[in-house]
Amino acid sequence: MAYNSHYLLLLTIPAVVCLFSDLPSAVLGSGVWQVVDPTDPEVLANAKFSIDEHNKVPEPKLLFESIFKAEKQVLEKGTIYRIVIQATKSTGSVSNLYQAIVLVTPKFKKLVSFHNFID
Repeated sequence: MAYNSHYLLLLTIPAVVCLFSDLPSAVLGSGVWQVVDPTDPEVLANAKFSIDEHNKVPEPKLLFESIFKAEKQVLEKGTIYRIVIQATKSTGSVSNLYQAIVLVTPKFKKLVSFHNFID
């Protein structure tokens, strides 16, 4: 019996967090990704924002080169951008592709994830 109540609690906590946070739509998502123009100024700004945010961690810094591809998902409370960025480590290594997920709302912008891109 105690096992079942712990399991139920584990399932309930994420739902409650979603209900009381500013990000329920972002967490759940609409499931529809639209391809966007990589040269769009908003996409470019979000790509550079993601590099700036990533560079705050104590790893080799990245230097923005270009946008490989970009998509967005329009939500009730904002937009999620999924951007594949070509960047070079400041140590002078070869270019790599990175995927950034950026949440943009009227109140804030947040880098949700940033990692090496594997197609």
